[in-house]
Amino acid sequence: MEQFKTASECDRRSILLLGAAGAAALFTGSSFAEAGETQVTELAPGVTLKTLKEVDPVGQITGYSKARLMEITFQPGAKFGPDTSKTVDICEIQGAALYVEIDGKEPFTLQPGDVYACPVGNTETDTNKSDKPCIMRIVELQPA
Repeated sequence: MEQFKTASECDRRSILLLGAAGAAALFTGSSFAEAGETQVTELAPGVTLKTLKEVDPVGQITGYSKARLMEITFQPGAKFGPDTSKTVDICEIQGAALYVEIDGKEPFTLQPGDVYACPVGNTETDTNKSDKPCIMRIVELQPA
């Protein structure tokens, strides 16, 4: 998971947001089918994963077989992990801040509105240390 905090943060963030917007456009196109009913899974006490849509981007995003739009909701005090990323994810934080620990890196806090990328292979633990729910919106790309 890489947080963008360099001098060129605006440029990187703009590019990432445009990419996320393009990926989100895939989910609104009429040529893609919705996954049906929204699936909700409890990942840990106080942590739920909601799969909003799943699409088949064949021919539109080279090298990926599926794209999913998901939300992970962390209730106040909830913790999830350690978990190792198996897909490429573009994430945005909404609601409360999220404390992130990634193996081999210094812990950091993502604020509401922060957008970041999660590469394959990161092992991370996420904790909501606030008194409000935190929502992580995710566009997940699964390799072909």
